[in-house]
Amino acid sequence: MIPDLGIIFDEQARYIESYGASNELQCNSLSNEQRISSLPLGDPNKVISIITKTLKTEQVQLYEYELNCMGNRHIFEARTSIINNYLLDEPNKKHVLWMIRDITERKLAEEQVKELVFYDPLTTLPNRRMLTDTLELMISESKKQLSFGTLLFLDLNDFKRINDSLGHVIGDEVLLEVAMRLKTVIKNAGIIARIGGDEFVILPKHLSSNKNNAQSQAIVCAKQILDCFKNPFKINNCSYKITVSIGISFIEGPDTTSNDVLKRADTAMYSAKKFGGHRFAFYDPALQHELDLRLQLESDIITAIKEKQFAAYFQPQLDCQGNIIAAEALIRWIHPIKGIISPYYFIPVAEQSGLIDQLQSTVLFDACMLIKTLEQTQQLHDSFCVAINISACQFITHSLYNNIVSIVDAFGISPTRFKLEITESILLDDMAENIAQMQQLKAKGFRFSIDDFGTGYSSLAYIHTYPVDELKIDKSFIDKIHEGNRGSAIVSTITSLAHNLGFNVIAEGVETAEQAKTLAQLNITGMQGYYMAYPMPAAEFISWLKQQLNS
Repeated sequence: MIPDLGIIFDEQARYIESYGASNELQCNSLSNEQRISSLPLGDPNKVISIITKTLKTEQVQLYEYELNCMGNRHIFEARTSIINNYLLDEPNKKHVLWMIRDITERKLAEEQVKELVFYDPLTTLPNRRMLTDTLELMISESKKQLSFGTLLFLDLNDFKRINDSLGHVIGDEVLLEVAMRLKTVIKNAGIIARIGGDEFVILPKHLSSNKNNAQSQAIVCAKQILDCFKNPFKINNCSYKITVSIGISFIEGPDTTSNDVLKRADTAMYSAKKFGGHRFAFYDPALQHELDLRLQLESDIITAIKEKQFAAYFQPQLDCQGNIIAAEALIRWIHPIKGIISPYYFIPVAEQSGLIDQLQSTVLFDACMLIKTLEQTQQLHDSFCVAINISACQFITHSLYNNIVSIVDAFGISPTRFKLEITESILLDDMAENIAQMQQLKAKGFRFSIDDFGTGYSSLAYIHTYPVDELKIDKSFIDKIHEGNRGSAIVSTITSLAHNLGFNVIAEGVETAEQAKTLAQLNITGMQGYYMAYPMPAAEFISWLKQQLNS
């Protein structure tokens, strides 16, 4: 160990002399002109500030820093103190004694103790003690912010069988692989702890302002964990199928303790095991019931896709003279027992479960079939197009262009036959990326319409920067069009805005002749609603269109 070294500085932080110099720190031949930047003291600016503070406060200052000495990393502790009357010929001047001690061995020992106290020796993951400390901090933060967090409790299914039949060496290899897979899923988004045997805990870092968001984030995390266990564990040229059960509890309420959160998650985990394992369960009974219904609906959607129970219905869009100008393709679930199921019931689940692209493909396929049929029978004018709803999550995956173009190109249909309806919320997220995607589709020939315009948060200051062709006025405004001047004023304002920006404007949800008459007076581009026609299957739409053209 390098012996202690003392360095004397004057009031201007200039080097005076040193004591106990060592070869390792290269302090044997220092001169009075020695600059602080050349001394083995770490950051020179930090050194000067510590010397200044020592002189100002006349109190001892401590400072730790690292140096590379003789090719090895060393940690030093510096301690400063005031020296009066150091120079006999200048007794009024103050000096600072800078004492250096090598504390490398002590620090390494402290780190080893910390490893033993706070980390699991097998996986090097945080252990129960560290998890509890972190959880208590998060609970405290949750109470201050009135926010919500979650904790996921994981248990390997039938792990005891592996330990008993194959031995603890193989069991330990499995646990190491589990830790590695969890790290790839969680990354920096939370803490992974091994709290005993085959039990792991995931504690996401971020708190949510409401419980629904916390629940959604926990579901996404749980699904990712289940997915990472799909592939077999390959150890010593053998494959082992490992599954996991996950229990989820909430961090909420003023009286919650870390023990409460862990016990609830543990209880929920056993609930997941009871239902067959390799699934997740919430402790909250009400949320668990809701989750069970959602998971069942997700399973039903997958079955319905395989059995081709989904189809597009088409609702006409007419101009003010009653001529058809377009049609909107709307997804419908034709259930063999329940009949037609509303998209409001299944679309949110399809979006959250990653099934929306398959439903989108069904709608686009049916729309292409309709257009192809109408072109062959010469029932279409050049400007007719079909509106297709685009989900916000399709923009996030960046697969929108390829998914749409591949189907349209396969049918040999011009993209100008389609307008893609997006909601205002899409415009608010990642503007640059979304504009780039829209421009790519626009260059191909697709048109864009903003659906439910006026109900979101679009800024008139930037809406013109998007490659948009049409605004679609939400039904809620059409319903109020005859509720005094304010009702019609909103529709009139949106219509004027659209025309000034060079956009078409469509009113949706038109249900009465009076509404249609008022909208015609406002010089609207087109109307859509039950007053004109209900959404229809493709065959019925073709018959309806033929009748309209002949009348």
